[in-house]
Parts: sequence; C-alpha cells; structure tokens
Amino acid sequence: MAVLVHLRPDPALSLRDPEATELGRAMLAGGLELMNTLGLEAFTFRKLAAEIGSTEVTLYKYFPNKQRLLQYYFQLYWLWLRQACGREVERSSDPQDALRRSIEAICGVWPKALPPLQFDPEALRLLVIEEGMKSYLHKNVDADDARRLFAPYQELSAFLAERIKACRRNVPMPRSFATTVIEMAHSLPFAMEHLPSLTELSSRKDLKQLARHLLHRTVTYIEHAKPLRDPR
Repeated sequence: MAVLVHLRPDPALSLRDPEATELGRAMLAGGLELMNTLGLEAFTFRKLAAEIGSTEVTLYKYFPNKQRLLQYYFQLYWLWLRQACGREVERSSDPQDALRRSIEAICGVWPKALPPLQFDPEALRLLVIEEGMKSYLHKNVDADDARRLFAPYQELSAFLAERIKACRRNVPMPRSFATTVIEMAHSLPFAMEHLPSLTELSSRKDLKQLARHLLHRTVTYIEHAKPLRDPR
C-alpha cells in the first residue's frame, strides 16, 4: 500500500492550518477541484462553502482570500515536484541521465513508483498550468517574495540548474535556463490545449514529446552556449 506524503506549504499562507481539521482538509480538496473547474476568477469561497457544506465566514478563518489558497496549491505542487525530481536523480546512472529524468518529471512524465501526495498531483499540475501564473503576477509580488512565498519554485529552479551544471561546469546562466525550461514545461501544455497554433506539439498533446523537445533544447544549450558579451 502506498504511503501518503504530507508536504506542508508555508504557514504564512493560511490563518489556520487547514490540514489540522476535517473541515480544513475538505476545504483544500474541494477547493482544488472547484478552482480547476471554474478558474480563479469565477471561484469564490461562497461557492466552495456550498460545495462542502460549510459557510463562507468559516472558510475565511483558514485563508484570508482565494489568492492565498491558490498560492498554497502552488507551493504544494512545487514542493512535491522537487521531491519527485530528487527521487528520479537518485535512480540516475550519470549526470546526463539525471538531467533527462529531471526534465521528464518537470514535464509531467511521472513513473508509477512515485508515492502519491495527499492530493492528486495531476490535479495540482493542471491548476498550475491553467492558473499558476496568477499566484505571482500581481502587484504584491515583491512583498510575497520577501516573505519567501515562492521559495519552493525557486528551489526547484536551483535544483535543475545544478543538474545542468553537472553536465557542463562552466555553462553560462544555468539558473536562467533552468527557469526557462520549467516555465516552458507548463506554458507549452497550456498552449497545446488552448492556443494550439503556438506550438507544433498541439497535434499530439504528448508530454513525452514535450519532454524530448525540452531535453533536446537543454542539451544543445549545454553543448553550444557561450557567455553573453556586453554589447557596449
């Protein structure tokens, strides 16, 4: 029987630990499903309360607003994905294999051996693809960053940058390229589903093909990238 992995996002996101009560856990499970169904704009705590048999006022005792709830899911996904990548690297035979496994995991190509999370990782990934950018594309992003609310995402970027540097020690701007790969691994599936003319990957919507594409781009960068020169 698989053992659930309970990861804890930053307590600063919530007013009360939602994992500590049955209602809080129901709020998280129902909120994930409803936010995926409606989207962030149409999602409200009133609608969620009606779904789980609670009251809007009670739900506000757990999270101050739906933005913080979205960030909770955002953190949870990146915490889990970093763990998933780490497990894949432990199974790798060399730096190139570790890089391949990491990119596949980031693209959603997951082996069955990965332990499940307390919520469906596929549902979390879908939410990050569809709504995740809204967790940081807002006016208070600097204040949120100062509180380290994006630390799990930043740590995953650093982890992938280390896998890139393991393949070539002096590769230029590894962190920038790692972040680009992570962004593409989630923005291209959005395009594949909603804006198909933006990518040739839309015809098959195959995550393995996406992973191969990003791995090829990464290997090419590692082998050929040169330090950028100051144009002045």
